[in-house]
Amino acid sequence: MTPRATETPIKTTLIDITKCIGCRACQVACKQWNDREGEQTELDFNLGFQNPATLSAKTLTLITFHELPDEKAPGGLHYLFTMRRCLHCLEPACASACPTTALERQSDGPVIYDTNKCIGCRYCIWACPWGVPTTEWDSLAPKIQKCTHCADRSGQSPPAARNGQALTDQESQQYRDQIVTPACVKACPADCLRFGTREDMLQEAHNRISDQPEKYVDHIYGEKEAGGTSVLYLSSVAFDKLGFPEVSNEPYPSFSKVALHAVPPAVIAVGALLASAYSFLKRRASALASASSVATRIEDHDHHVEFEPLQHKLLTPGNWILLVLMAFGAISLVARFALGLGGSTHLSDTYAWGLWIAFDLVWIAVAAGAFATAGMIYVFQRKDLYSMGRSAVLMGLLSYSFVTVTLVADLGLPWHFYQLGVHAPEQSAMFEVSWCVGLYVTILLIEFLPVPFERWRLQKAMGLWRRWSGAYVAFAITLFVYLLSRSFVYATLAAAMFSFLAWSFRSWGKKGEPIMLAIAAVTLSTMHQSSLGSLFLLMPDKLAPQWWSPVMPISFFLSSIAAGTALVIVVEMWIAKAWKRQLRITQVAAMGKITFWSLLVYLVFRLGDMVVRVQFGSAFSGGLGALFAVELLLGGIPLALLAQRRLRANPTVLFVGALLTLLGVVFNRVNVVLLGMSLKGPMPQIAPATYSPTIIEWGISVGLIAATIFLFGLGARLMPVLPKEQVGQGD
Repeated sequence: MTPRATETPIKTTLIDITKCIGCRACQVACKQWNDREGEQTELDFNLGFQNPATLSAKTLTLITFHELPDEKAPGGLHYLFTMRRCLHCLEPACASACPTTALERQSDGPVIYDTNKCIGCRYCIWACPWGVPTTEWDSLAPKIQKCTHCADRSGQSPPAARNGQALTDQESQQYRDQIVTPACVKACPADCLRFGTREDMLQEAHNRISDQPEKYVDHIYGEKEAGGTSVLYLSSVAFDKLGFPEVSNEPYPSFSKVALHAVPPAVIAVGALLASAYSFLKRRASALASASSVATRIEDHDHHVEFEPLQHKLLTPGNWILLVLMAFGAISLVARFALGLGGSTHLSDTYAWGLWIAFDLVWIAVAAGAFATAGMIYVFQRKDLYSMGRSAVLMGLLSYSFVTVTLVADLGLPWHFYQLGVHAPEQSAMFEVSWCVGLYVTILLIEFLPVPFERWRLQKAMGLWRRWSGAYVAFAITLFVYLLSRSFVYATLAAAMFSFLAWSFRSWGKKGEPIMLAIAAVTLSTMHQSSLGSLFLLMPDKLAPQWWSPVMPISFFLSSIAAGTALVIVVEMWIAKAWKRQLRITQVAAMGKITFWSLLVYLVFRLGDMVVRVQFGSAFSGGLGALFAVELLLGGIPLALLAQRRLRANPTVLFVGALLTLLGVVFNRVNVVLLGMSLKGPMPQIAPATYSPTIIEWGISVGLIAATIFLFGLGARLMPVLPKEQVGQGD
């Protein structure tokens, strides 16, 4: 990638490995200029004189030692020394991942870091194909550290005078050439490093290869890798022999760019489609009801299910256990902030994400029952499912609320959360998910408000809810579209369409149908469920092909519907069993049919994608193949159990089918985040760490699950969440 004449010249360092003498002057100069502390290290005979083993928050530049067999060399070994540091991609994955622009590429090449913007999500660590960004794990406020190509040096202007004498043009240029170059380049005594424009450095590299073809391999590492970098390498041996990873020539942000740029128009399109479906189905249902008095009675019966608070004692033995687990979770949360991320977790520069991210992805997927149920009841007019609506929304509200608690615990600098509203990254799945989940929580809250309003007879509040809930939806969707696009055109279109829908549906809203909230719930959930898959599009080099795919966003969305509806079934059957209530088997079996079809669509889509990518044939080999097979087995068995109406009518079969569906999607998310990952650690990726969650990580996770179950039971006891028991109705 060569800049056009009108573009800012890209500052580039050319590293000639054949000239490096391993003196480590660059390594020392980097530490001095960036004020990095020394590290406590040990001599590893497998690494020779290389010390430390990898980049870290204290070591931003590292000289690696390589012994290569060579019969012509003394002792039969040929020694090469390689400078390792950030390559400063022309289209950096780390900057694309960052949700707050804390990592940003300057127009002249350096990828710089602003700690004041950073929230400590560490997405950049996994996004980088070379393992460059690292974290200060021993700090209570851990910041990201990486080479900045000494952007703070190169930005300095020459002094106006020296010793009282004005500098000549030649002296000013000499200053720029010799003083403002990166510290490593200035310190190198062997002319291993050259600094200049990318165009000049590429020309220099090509000249050296053509002048001495016997000395160099015909490959300039960084010329095309990841779309091109601002650091280039020349070598006398193949780069893979020196531990350089084989990186695609495609810029990593290109994998997620299409998916993320499609979000704003997709919001408008999905909203319009849902509104159209609702209008058509509502009018059809009204026409059918008016044509038949019997149909009217059936419709009234399905529409107007009465609800009541649960008349059960709160402090049962089971709830005491939940309270103990909640207390343990609260203590673990305090310990997390008292000890810091490094002191409370086993996270590292290899496993920058761990149990909590897997936990969040699982929880968000299974909580999809809230939007799926609301969409089916109100948009698609499945009034037969109405009795499950309140419990599904309450479970979703609690789940998403506690997901945000986990996210806060997982952030290194959570007090910088406001930066998500200040800065506008061009494309970041983390940014999209953060805003979408946050807005969706407010939609869930507003969806649930009629329940406490009904319980405490707050008629004025109910009137305000009916009047303004549609307006809030229009505002929230417009805000989301603007934040994602920074386009007044898209924002205006979203505002106009959703405001029109809110006005059009106001009469139906007065009858108690929160259609605008249902449309918003489905729309926002479609966006963030799919964008959770987009998070991993930047990791094709880490996630195994059984799980990585350019259409991961669609797979994540489809699987969430199966998981969410399956959880609704499990919860309904748990309620009936634990609280000795009537099981509405007809309604629950109807939800089982939705689970079956959503699971079938998901599996057909996913396996079809693998066939198209020619990955299916080798998907079952090795240990990862076994994981993939188990995942498919968990998803395949429910298809057989839920396929027939008579099987779905059997409570035991229905429960097992729903539970296995749930476990299959849970296992998929765990595979994506942890088990299916091939993580090599920080550059030079020779010493990956292992990972197992600490008791604090487990404590927070288990405590939040216990809090969700306990508060669901408390809400059911205080408010009319569950349908009123019907005397004489059997199971």
